[in-house]
Amino acid sequence: MRKFLLLLLLLPLLFLSPQQASADNSLNVYYAGPSGALLTALTLDNNIQRVNAVSSAHVFVLNGEIPDGEAIRARLNQGAGLVLILGPNLVASQINSLLGENVSLIMREDPLSLNISSAGSDYIQEQIVWTSAPQVRQRYQLSASSFTPLVSGFEDGSPILGKMSIGSGQVYIFTAFLNADNPQFQEWAYFNYLIYHLVESSAGRTPLSFARYPASPVPHTSDQVVLYLLLAGLLLISGLSFWIVRCYSLRHPEALDVVVADREKFIVREANTDWEDIGFHRPLAGFFMAFFLGILVFIPLIIYQNLILPVYILPSAQAVGIWGRVTQFFALIWNFFDMGTGIAFIKFLSQYRVHDPRRAVQYGQVFVWWQALSGAVQVAIMVALAGSLLPSTVYAIYAWSIIIHTFIQIPGFYQVMRNALTGLQRFDYAQILDLALAVIFPMIAQPILVTLMFAWGKGHPIFGAPMGGLLGMGLAAYFAELLTFMLGMWLYRRIGYNARLYFLAHFDWSVIKDSFRFGVFEMLGSAAWGIGQSVEIIISQTYLINSAEVWGNWVIAQNFVYAFQVTSTLYNNLMPSISEAISHGRKILSQYYSAMGYKWGGMISAMLGALLLAVADRFILGASGPEFVRAAKYSTLLLIWGIIQYPSWVGDNVQLGANKPWMKGALVGMEQFIRIILAFTLIARLQINALIIAYIVALMTKNIIAYLLNHKLCFPQRFYFWQSLGAPFLAGLAHYALVRWIGGLIWRGDQVTSILILTIAILPSYPIFAFFYGLFGGWDDATLEEVRRAADLSTFMKPFAWLFWKSTALGARISPLHNRFPITIRQAALEEAISLTHERVNL
Repeated sequence: MRKFLLLLLLLPLLFLSPQQASADNSLNVYYAGPSGALLTALTLDNNIQRVNAVSSAHVFVLNGEIPDGEAIRARLNQGAGLVLILGPNLVASQINSLLGENVSLIMREDPLSLNISSAGSDYIQEQIVWTSAPQVRQRYQLSASSFTPLVSGFEDGSPILGKMSIGSGQVYIFTAFLNADNPQFQEWAYFNYLIYHLVESSAGRTPLSFARYPASPVPHTSDQVVLYLLLAGLLLISGLSFWIVRCYSLRHPEALDVVVADREKFIVREANTDWEDIGFHRPLAGFFMAFFLGILVFIPLIIYQNLILPVYILPSAQAVGIWGRVTQFFALIWNFFDMGTGIAFIKFLSQYRVHDPRRAVQYGQVFVWWQALSGAVQVAIMVALAGSLLPSTVYAIYAWSIIIHTFIQIPGFYQVMRNALTGLQRFDYAQILDLALAVIFPMIAQPILVTLMFAWGKGHPIFGAPMGGLLGMGLAAYFAELLTFMLGMWLYRRIGYNARLYFLAHFDWSVIKDSFRFGVFEMLGSAAWGIGQSVEIIISQTYLINSAEVWGNWVIAQNFVYAFQVTSTLYNNLMPSISEAISHGRKILSQYYSAMGYKWGGMISAMLGALLLAVADRFILGASGPEFVRAAKYSTLLLIWGIIQYPSWVGDNVQLGANKPWMKGALVGMEQFIRIILAFTLIARLQINALIIAYIVALMTKNIIAYLLNHKLCFPQRFYFWQSLGAPFLAGLAHYALVRWIGGLIWRGDQVTSILILTIAILPSYPIFAFFYGLFGGWDDATLEEVRRAADLSTFMKPFAWLFWKSTALGARISPLHNRFPITIRQAALEEAISLTHERVNL
């Protein structure tokens, strides 16, 4: 079945052959200039016939050369068209002779973003989304009295594309160089169409729209037919599979009794371990797995994402930016169709595991079959929209990347093992799967598939190498999901559990109602976040100048903010623990979970913030190259936003664990509303900085309100100021000063020293922060002992966890503040955890 689905995923690419324009009305074009992207663009239209005689040309395309100015001017007076691209070897006298103008030329090489000029009116301003254009650098700043600007530089208003008339001929002038210079502009998805449009318009003909132009990188009629046939097959296969499995499940209700498939493995690897004892040590041990494994892979990840991927594998800020926007936008779509069944599976599996394991498993079955059936519908809807409607909109260049990304929803249930392990609170294995999906498997799949598709794009100039690499990102994302699923199956069976149960269909209407009653409200919270992200894209697409490249820089800067996602694993782990506790009346235990969430969130966020603020800007400047200079500036403010995220994540999971998902939806919606209003109000004036301001203001508002409402409506909250804020702040300040100073001694602005300072900041420095935290009074004896217990459960990350514990214990031992600020509810919470452990059904 998996091989068949992968074949369906790859089939559309086999039909992406270059589609040449039909030779209905030939057009004689005289071209002068170097071979390259511009000449390739001319050859994509079969209507164009290249000629070598000036006298027989209908249109002249002069790329940095004017071979016979007088003869060409004579043809222009007779009605021939001209597309003149300036080049470094042209001088003002040549252009004056050709155009009959007194022009002046000033060489410029500073980066310039492009936008439509209000001075002119032309069909080309409507058909091309100029705000998506890459910056141009090498160019002439030109002035001419008869020159009507159509596209201008955003920063200085200098004309980049304009038109004028000579006799009865139409002339278009492009001032940026298109030889070996400005390669990013020549890789732009609209570049081929731009050349086609200029040639047709200069000849006095009406060009086809971007969607109808056969050499546009969008789905055309033959592609659409193939896609629709695939979609029909997927819908049929999904429905038939469910009918067969449902009939089998109803005939075999006894299958639900076999929760454990291998009793010996289960006894050794689960039943006789500390994972079966309820308490905060379990989510903390899972966090240690994620955190220290994350530390090990974070350096190669950052090097990969900020150096290898954008420089060697996919050297295009445009492609990186488009992929970031596609995945960001579809977070809303996938969250909506998920209907919260994944988080409901985790919540109810942890809740019913105590007394009714048979019912607990059925929530996983609902997840699997909802994903499989709705996934086919999701793909059908999104592919139909992207293939038919999107090419005629300003988002046309996103069409194929959206289609490829959409197939990630087939079969849609690849997260089932990760959710099952989280619900059963085997957080060590769940964190391995999270890290594999987010870090390890993309670093395996992307170099292979993106490289292959990048090469494919070079051979298909309709798409181009960057667009090919962009499609490779979609394929790599699918294979990362598949590999994660396969690893999850192996880990689940390794413990001794029966993975087969989740693919049966025993569930009844009460289980379905529970799943959707909880899940829909959780989905609304996620959907509110997704809507905010989508509206943010629309706002930035409309008002952000040089949007694709700016977003590419934004993505590079945000790669560092993703480091804070490792702390979210702790809060996500808390949700099933709180659900298990609060659903069985253990309020103090639930309160302790949230209090420790704030404590560890403050501590780890301060550590990550300190070390990343100390090195991120230098690393980007030295490693990513001149195209990503802006990312260094963005990174500092984005990291501040990352530091203050943890109270929001704690609050969300308190609400979900307390069975109040509607609160999460309302508060996330409030946060996104504030963010959108601020972004919309400020972006025209402040550009990308408006988003950073909107992020920080909206998040801080949510943090404060969520804490107050959780205290009143869920269960009483406890925030221990010194352990959660005071000690982390002082430790972070000391850590930042030390790492920044050491980095300044080493860094030389090159790739080698940039990698070196990042390595030093991440690997050797975390025990130093741990020491500082203990020194500034962040522990009491009881919580420090809990760290040791969690470290013992950290399997192959145990040496790193022990180093953290030993370092912070050393700081605590010599600290005059040790035991001065204890977590006072710990003993009562521990007693509730022991009593709940004794109530659990023995599997």
